[in-house]
Amino acid sequence: MRRSRLALIALSLVFAGSACSNTSTATSPTTPDTKALVKQILSHCTDLAAPELGEGVLCIDNGFRMKSDDFSFKNWGRSLSAEGNVTAQTLIDLFGHDSVCVAGPQDTCVLRPTAIQKLEEWNTALNGGRCEGLAALSTRFLLRMDSPSTFQTNVTSVSALRQDNKKLNSSVVYWWATQFLNEVTDHAATSRGLSPLRLVDDLIQGIAHSVGYTVGIYNGPSGHSLTPFAVTQRGEDFVIHVYDNNHPGERFELLVNSRTNKWRYPNAFRDVDGSFITWSGGTGSLELTAMSTRKGPFQCSFCNTSLTNSPHVITLASRDNRAAGFIEITTDEGVLRTSPTAIENSIPGANVSIGKGSGGGLITISLPSALNNFDVRLVRVSQDVPAADVVLGLRRSDGASIQVTGNLAHDVLNKKNRSTALISVTSDETAVHAPIENIARLSLSAGSQISRRVLNAGETMAVKPISANSIEVSVKGANGSETPFVPISLTTQTATTELIVSLDDTGQLTFLPSRIAPIQVNAQQPPNFTAGKAAPTTSTTIPSIEISEPD
Repeated sequence: MRRSRLALIALSLVFAGSACSNTSTATSPTTPDTKALVKQILSHCTDLAAPELGEGVLCIDNGFRMKSDDFSFKNWGRSLSAEGNVTAQTLIDLFGHDSVCVAGPQDTCVLRPTAIQKLEEWNTALNGGRCEGLAALSTRFLLRMDSPSTFQTNVTSVSALRQDNKKLNSSVVYWWATQFLNEVTDHAATSRGLSPLRLVDDLIQGIAHSVGYTVGIYNGPSGHSLTPFAVTQRGEDFVIHVYDNNHPGERFELLVNSRTNKWRYPNAFRDVDGSFITWSGGTGSLELTAMSTRKGPFQCSFCNTSLTNSPHVITLASRDNRAAGFIEITTDEGVLRTSPTAIENSIPGANVSIGKGSGGGLITISLPSALNNFDVRLVRVSQDVPAADVVLGLRRSDGASIQVTGNLAHDVLNKKNRSTALISVTSDETAVHAPIENIARLSLSAGSQISRRVLNAGETMAVKPISANSIEVSVKGANGSETPFVPISLTTQTATTELIVSLDDTGQLTFLPSRIAPIQVNAQQPPNFTAGKAAPTTSTTIPSIEISEPD
């Protein structure tokens, strides 16, 4: 084993993380592998006290300090101003102009139909908080990939930045969105497969080599993001010291137990009654995401209509996390359910991805393309909260991208009585059913067309799979009346056309077309990934320590 000496002297890096809340107390006996891992972690630690970090001895510290390197404002959700949320420019900066806009001048953009739907979905998910964006951006400040003065003239510290800074908001949203990209989610999923103690070891060595991390923690369908900046050893616990952007100016502790190989995050969240909640877990609910995974270029998974055997993708975002919707998918082979505290999944080949945010932010479910029969329902947590206002999406491998919005979750969690499924999928068609209580707004994206209809209460629209470069749609009224299927062409054009689907006086489907107007945009600007030379952020001087490196 090689050993390298790391001088931690007023480190000029700036780490940050973010947070956007029930507890598992199961323990397991210490195994030989755990003992060896603990021994390896302890080999990185010193016998030095670190009073600023509470009791215990120092393992590593990158010099990040509160009220200087953290943002002075708290994590927040969707902004009232559209410019403070996900925009067409966000998508262009992530994927490039030609991926999200139809062919045309680079200084204007006519969004593709699926990109229009993605803006609706992501901006709804933003209601759960933008902790991932604050975490990633503050990590970049730590690494000197970004400078506070870039966002605000004459500002030298992160804590001096103002929340109403438009350029800062755009950057936060950009980094928030990276959590949903395959290039990032694949690395995060691999990290979640490692035990908490293994992640502590990786974190120590990563800090030693100036790898910028965010820490992700999960509890049921909710996720949260934190910034790690130091590790100490205290009794049986290794303490990961974090900046939680829900609590600016305060140091928080994520504890990993050396005996049980479990983690816990005490008293960081409040329940609806004001009491503190502790999150905890083991392998599968803790992750490290390195800044390098967010470099790109990124492949846009939603930009084009797919005709391949790709998985069915179902997404759910709630407009109000205090009255969130939860999903139930039933098939002949199993069931997938989410609740405020758990995820149940018995569908072979189904995968669930949880976004960082209160109430889940964005839940993404993939089902095998061979699964041709399933129902999707939404539920609310109790009768005492209003029917959840949500954005529900279905991207079928052989069909149009479907998006339904409105107060859709009327059924109540753990109640046996269930209403008609909101979406029913068979090999022949996809049927979208509006609740009997209220309307639902439906959009279909395929080719260069985005078709919209306000479904009346109890009304159903049936959509056939793609065939002969078109899809066919039919509407069935609450009274049982039904229109013939009518085709919608998928021909790619140089502009995006919006079709308003309605019924004429004879009960036949009609389509009122209009062109989506172009908007002014800037050229794609890939972010800097060259680390700069940092200025000291603290006067604290910590002696050199040895970090063991793998052979």
